[in-house]
Amino acid sequence: MDMEQLFSDNRLGELEEKIDLLLNTYKGMREEKEGNVRRIESLEAENTELRELVAKVESEKDLVMQKVKSILEKIQKIEA
Repeated sequence: MDMEQLFSDNRLGELEEKIDLLLNTYKGMREEKEGNVRRIESLEAENTELRELVAKVESEKDLVMQKVKSILEKIQKIEA
């Protein structure tokens, strides 16, 4: 293929179309990546909130269990 064929209007048009397609594909992929990053950040924040909530519930459960044990101990002492 000589230079004249390479740079013919038809060939240049095809190259322009391919470059446009690549750029549009890249833009779409970049936007998708940004959306995924935002989604991951949101899920990580939600995960942190849920871990904190679970820790709080565990702490409250432990406190309730201690109170129940204390009440049971008092009942056993009264029955004895």
